[in-house]
Amino acid sequence: MPIASLSDIERLEETPAHEVWARGSVYEQIARIAERSPQKVAIRSLLSGAADAAVETVTYDGLLKRIHAMAHLFRQCGVERADAVAMLLPGVPDAFAAMVGAHLAGRANPVNFLQEPGHIAALLKAAGARVLLVPDASILPGIIDKLPAVLAAFDAPLHVFRIGGPAEGAVKRIDEALSGLPQERPAFWNAPAPHEAAALFHTGGTTSTPKLAVHTHGGITRHCWALSSAWCEGEDEVMFNGLPPFHVGGGYAAGLMPLTQGAEVVLMTPAGFRNRDVIANFWRHVERFRPTIVAMVPTSWSAVMNVPLEAADISSLRLCHAAGAAMPVETARQVEQRTGRRIVEGWGMTELHGFGAMNPAKGDSRIGSVGFPLPFTEIMVAKVEAGAIAHVCAPEEVGHVLVRGEQVFGGYLDPAHNESAWYDPLPNETRPGWSKGGRWFDTGDLGRKDAEGYLWLTGRSKDIIIRGGHNIDPLAIEEALYRHPAVELAAAVGQPDAYAGELPVAFVQLRAGQEADAEALRAFCAERIAERAAVPVAVRIIPAMPLTAVGKIFKPALREAAAVAEVRSWAGDMLGTAVTVTAHHDKRHGLLLTIRPPAGTPAATLEALKQRLAAYHFASEIDSPA
Repeated sequence: MPIASLSDIERLEETPAHEVWARGSVYEQIARIAERSPQKVAIRSLLSGAADAAVETVTYDGLLKRIHAMAHLFRQCGVERADAVAMLLPGVPDAFAAMVGAHLAGRANPVNFLQEPGHIAALLKAAGARVLLVPDASILPGIIDKLPAVLAAFDAPLHVFRIGGPAEGAVKRIDEALSGLPQERPAFWNAPAPHEAAALFHTGGTTSTPKLAVHTHGGITRHCWALSSAWCEGEDEVMFNGLPPFHVGGGYAAGLMPLTQGAEVVLMTPAGFRNRDVIANFWRHVERFRPTIVAMVPTSWSAVMNVPLEAADISSLRLCHAAGAAMPVETARQVEQRTGRRIVEGWGMTELHGFGAMNPAKGDSRIGSVGFPLPFTEIMVAKVEAGAIAHVCAPEEVGHVLVRGEQVFGGYLDPAHNESAWYDPLPNETRPGWSKGGRWFDTGDLGRKDAEGYLWLTGRSKDIIIRGGHNIDPLAIEEALYRHPAVELAAAVGQPDAYAGELPVAFVQLRAGQEADAEALRAFCAERIAERAAVPVAVRIIPAMPLTAVGKIFKPALREAAAVAEVRSWAGDMLGTAVTVTAHHDKRHGLLLTIRPPAGTPAATLEALKQRLAAYHFASEIDSPA
């Protein structure tokens, strides 16, 4: 039964972890369900976002046979335990068959298809990919177009297969490759040990080469079990999945987790919740497919709040869930008012195989918090100084969120990425009886625990705005702006300042059909922020908020825009209107601004420009005059 309180978690933890998880790998769990209920629907996949869209249906028996055939194909292509099957796949049934099939033959390596070809190729090299799966343009356009550039940058033998589309094509269709291959359990498969690598998931943004996190068979299984203990009530659950499979939310939380429980997954088109038609017809999809659980990032919840409910029957909904970023209180209030269901927030990350904390589904769910640690997961809030834990924070004291336990990942594939990610435990620390102790992983999040043990996130350590040495939480600014009826999305970042280091600025996307003045929004915000230093110096209205592939606000792009705006604010006076200022992410420097003065700019003016730029904390370069 779903967890209702902290005592429920503690009661679960009284049973030794190895007994709780003595159920085999994800593959074995799916196989048992297929053998018990072969014709039960495992996956329904919408082919478009229309209210009456055609649907592809896959039973558990069909899924298992596809997994077996995929595993045989991958081994035929030379995939062994240390090799990877890379997937540039969106949310389609074959993404999950291939993921588990790769677990049998080697390692799965789902890759963000929005990345540049050079970054994709670098990930494939690092992962040791021998096979690459790509979708046909008819499934999701643009991905297969990157293939020539990816292959040009990848100098090792690679078998490439296309998912979907016509029988003929430049890239071999996987159905043709699978034809005639066995659909039974491969003889080469041996049950893996829990610590063995099952997948390589990347973590990081789209502006730099991400890190590869090693996911283990045991870690995936443990996450699926822990999350199901918080969410699932059995095989009758139906769960919407609109997140891409290269993200742990789409791959595991809303993918493998329900499939290991015998539940039904509804894939919300290959584009997922980024599909405008899916959002426009959202409540009709709820009425049609009768989901019991809907999990989305806050931006998606905000978008569906703009869609009239009308007379749609949404009585099947049992649980509304939000994660991926802080859920604005006003958006949470709207969801609960509109659906009549509570919104339950959770928190997780790639390095935890998914979720690490969750509000109780049937207990006291506190809006704004991310709840309690999932079973067999330790979460500590601590002050970190000079690369070490200084002390454990008292209740309500903000510090770094550190984690360890049974579902923490197996480290980064590149040992260099592990050097600053872990902290040694404090001497004589207190820990639960089941805990093995050991090093703590620094999640990069900042947060606090209240007196009852609920975890409240206050931001990312890198997102904190530091104004003259004073830390400002961007969430306070964003919460104030979300209370304005015209605001759909809001994000606050630090704008570089030569004197204070950073000043808070906010970016806003308005609701469709709404109008608002930027200065009026700033005044609205100022009236609702008690801390004067946190009032944004500017609010900028933009047509569309930059989002990641899973719908989270992509703040690096906003930081770049803020830095460019700051330099442009005075560079035009110094150099004339012909000056250009651009920003990009540099591997060595991070944010790097390039300023190109107009032709004929005097040497003295260029020297003055250089001196003024030196006052900022970002890196900059002066390009040859245009």
